[in-house]
Amino acid sequence: MTHSSWHLMQPGLTVRRLVLMMLVWATAAAGLHAFWRLLAPGGMQPLEWAVLMLFAITFTTSCVAFWTMMTGILLRLAGRHPVTLSRHGPDAADAPPLARTALVMPAYNEDMPGVVHCLTATWRSLQETGESGYFDCFLLSDSSDPDQRARERDAVARLRARFGNGLRLFYRARPDNTGRKPGNIRDFCERWGAHYEYMIVLDADSRMTGETILTLVRRMQANPQAGILQTVPLPVGQRTILGRFQQLAASLHARHIANGLAFWQGNSTNYWGHNAIVRIADFQACCGLSKLPGKPPLGGDIMSHDYVEAGLMRRHGRGVYVLPEIGGSFEGMPGNFVDDLKRERRWCQGNLQHLRLLRGRGWRPVTRLNFLLGGLAYVNAPLWLLMIAAGVLDAVLSPDAGRWVAAASSPAQPLIPLLGLSLMVLFGPRLLGILVTAASPEGAGRRVALLRGGLLELGFGILRSPLMMVLYTGFIVRLLTGRPAGWDTGVRGRRQIDAGQAWRLGWPIALATAAVALLVATAAPALLPWLLPALVGPLLFPLFLQLTSLTAPGWLPATPAEAQGHVPMNRHAVTASPRTSPWREAQTPAEHFRPMPLQPLSWRPDGV
Repeated sequence: MTHSSWHLMQPGLTVRRLVLMMLVWATAAAGLHAFWRLLAPGGMQPLEWAVLMLFAITFTTSCVAFWTMMTGILLRLAGRHPVTLSRHGPDAADAPPLARTALVMPAYNEDMPGVVHCLTATWRSLQETGESGYFDCFLLSDSSDPDQRARERDAVARLRARFGNGLRLFYRARPDNTGRKPGNIRDFCERWGAHYEYMIVLDADSRMTGETILTLVRRMQANPQAGILQTVPLPVGQRTILGRFQQLAASLHARHIANGLAFWQGNSTNYWGHNAIVRIADFQACCGLSKLPGKPPLGGDIMSHDYVEAGLMRRHGRGVYVLPEIGGSFEGMPGNFVDDLKRERRWCQGNLQHLRLLRGRGWRPVTRLNFLLGGLAYVNAPLWLLMIAAGVLDAVLSPDAGRWVAAASSPAQPLIPLLGLSLMVLFGPRLLGILVTAASPEGAGRRVALLRGGLLELGFGILRSPLMMVLYTGFIVRLLTGRPAGWDTGVRGRRQIDAGQAWRLGWPIALATAAVALLVATAAPALLPWLLPALVGPLLFPLFLQLTSLTAPGWLPATPAEAQGHVPMNRHAVTASPRTSPWREAQTPAEHFRPMPLQPLSWRPDGV
């Protein structure tokens, strides 16, 4: 059934994409022209042409991000929905009925007190809506350790004891974790998917409000063309300096980015793998993941499976939407840089795998673009390093310090327009996003704190970006030499990095950076001031590792959602053993096995 105010129309989607593409190409062309003017006076040699090509790739990618975020900010200021372009949200009087939905949480050797906290907070919020009767919970364990499984059973028993018959929570432990998380979800769909219209996939650190869950179900009910609907899960709960900065960045900018993506991607957005509602019949018919040919790291199990599942949905004509206006969706995050990098390394491997899918048949154009942009998010790092290396070599080896130094020191040269355009593309939307969020109703009473925190986070990001460029390059080198990232359990605690560990992990990058700085200072000192912004972060890597793992000071503000009490919380610890008899397996719903076919990763539509 389609309900008019809840249905997701997407007027003029083709025109939106064309306009955005023209803006991206125009901005990229302006940057390329300015860069060409910088290189051309001395004649374009093969090295200069190579550098110009590298700049074209990296700068165009930055232009896509710039216009996506700027579009999202403009939509927010105009009060327009990014998909429907309407000024009005769905009418509560027109709300479609709810449907049977499973809350599905895959678990792999997770911290069980954290799992209990998140499930308790989410379920209590859902109970407060008075509509929890439509929902069942499944904890789907892939844990390998018998002691861990005992902890999981104890946690389930404690939750059942706490909520009684008000919580229908089922526990399933697979004998092995074949297929990793996608295999875990596939097993659920095959065994119990027939009992439910939808599943809401939760990570072990996910929390959602009851109203958010109900809104997602009703949106899905009103949009039979949709296979996946999601909102923007904001990271919360971390109290370290790194956590506070990353949580602030997400609260200030994530919705603007998602608004822009929803505007031009429409029904073809990416899927982020959790805190989303999925139509089970569509997922089962469309999203069985095959393995990539070859061995890991670039073959085997697909690591960033969610992007591919979104592509498979679109390949079969089903819609994948992001709805940033729906709040109340939250997730945890690592507390230090070391644990955060483990996650980044896995994402890097998955996104590089996506580049292998670009030539596959059957993908929609936006899906191919998402695969490409996801890969370039990491591949751009070595491209930037190559450009910087070219400039350093030119300055060091040339008898007159090279054209880069000459261009930077000459008053009559095109560096200023290029620099101005680059700064606008890289930092303009972030500065505007800080101002817009601070001036919005969610910033009421905390505008100065949000401005202070946002500007500090921006400075932190400027230091962090060159460091990530070096680290991403290292990830890619490791992967290309056959060393996969693996799929470790997420570490989300407040683990502090001591000075010794920070130095052991960070000294190679710091020492190499110091050597580059010394070389430039000796051979081409005029270049050093221009190079310093790219050197400071890597040079201070050991100190960065240690300091960002410390507890954040009070003047670094919490996110608006946390400060205003919008995050579902479990106010009472559930740590004692249950006041019940020993563990008894709850009767799971009867299994109605429906096989989930594996989908080929290259497919010609309609047998053409």
